[in-house]
Amino acid sequence: MHSPRSTRSLALAFVLGALLVGGVLGFTADRVFARDDACARYFTRSELRKRFADRLELTPVQRAKVDSILDAKRVAMDSIQAPVKAAMAAVSDSTTRRIEGVLDAKQRREFAEMRADRDRRDRADSAARAVRKD
Repeated sequence: MHSPRSTRSLALAFVLGALLVGGVLGFTADRVFARDDACARYFTRSELRKRFADRLELTPVQRAKVDSILDAKRVAMDSIQAPVKAAMAAVSDSTTRRIEGVLDAKQRREFAEMRADRDRRDRADSAARAVRKD
């Protein structure tokens, strides 16, 4: 049978282990799911292309061809993402309306303020990304 002291030690070890595992999982998830955004934070599109071309030691002709290929990719990706973004916005709007239906008047005001804060941050992030892009 375990003594109270060993039980507390075991519980403490479990809690510390859970915190460590949670931290590692959180860090890993951030690296996996935010990796594209992380690159965008530090490099503009032209800087990334330059690094790519420099590493492969592309000639000027190759650089021009690769830039054209990447530009076409961006156009294609944007056309694919447009309807998905619209569908996601519709789901988000529906979710907001459903949540508001559960809240009282004071909670709805606070919820609206929370959404406005998020929208301001999103606009600021978008503006910062636009400045970094060439």
